[in-house]
Amino acid sequence: MSDAVAANFSCATISLLIVILRAATTIWQGKERDTSFVLVVLSIVFIIARIVINHYYLTFGTTNLVLDGNLTIYDPGLVRTGSILVLIARIVLAAILWLQMSILLLFYRRILSGITAIAYLIRATWILLAATFVGTIIATLLECRPIDLYWQIDPHPGQCVRAYGQLLLQGLSNIVIDIMLLVISFPIVTLQKRTLFQHLRLYCVFTLGTFCIVVTIVRVVLIFSTSSSQATRSVWASVQIAVSTFVSNAPNIYGALRIVRRQKSSTPRGHHGSSAATDIPRRQRLPNSTDVTRCLLVNVRVASK
Repeated sequence: MSDAVAANFSCATISLLIVILRAATTIWQGKERDTSFVLVVLSIVFIIARIVINHYYLTFGTTNLVLDGNLTIYDPGLVRTGSILVLIARIVLAAILWLQMSILLLFYRRILSGITAIAYLIRATWILLAATFVGTIIATLLECRPIDLYWQIDPHPGQCVRAYGQLLLQGLSNIVIDIMLLVISFPIVTLQKRTLFQHLRLYCVFTLGTFCIVVTIVRVVLIFSTSSSQATRSVWASVQIAVSTFVSNAPNIYGALRIVRRQKSSTPRGHHGSSAATDIPRRQRLPNSTDVTRCLLVNVRVASK
């Protein structure tokens, strides 16, 4: 179990650093605090909450651990608390994953809404996001009825405590939405007037969603193969969060870094004298939110004609 705690903490730390970096680049560049920024801040809050919750339920133990025989000496009160925390952790997990998909969808909406077919697909994806999130939460809470079966040990509560239904619904929802996000991003990787190297870089950035699909499939398969081991569920949920936060925030972080590098390259070396540009505070000289995707937006509009 200590290995599971260490793995959870490592993946959570990576996820937290990614979203903090995303928030920091937004603040540093003096961008408008838009909806994406709010979702990033919420991601930070939920990831921290999940770190705390995971620590306690892995320490207290859960019903699954007792039923599997992996926990023979336990405090029934702590196991009950741990099992309740598992339910909360699954809701927090869903919130984090759906937040990341929403962040990426907002990014695509900003640069691709000028393409009519993509605009309709983006609207459909928003509807699917909302419906699948609500469905996942309902499945999390109602797979065992009454709900106290989740922390019941004797008599045996049945297979519902394995939460296979919730796992499948969440996994399939993630896969379908990730595929839709890949389809939405397709116009970006088909931009004209780009070198082969530029096409490859864009393709790598905007098809990272493939990793989310692969990780989701691996997670579901491993959980089924280990009879829904709580340690396996926890570790692979943390891995999925790390991959998802990277995929969702990579385009913005990548764009911000390119702008910073371009600004540095355009500044003459050894120029330390006073000028109109240097008299302006650095934060005010940094680009606004549209600069991050300006070059992509121009090419997308050309490609859509």
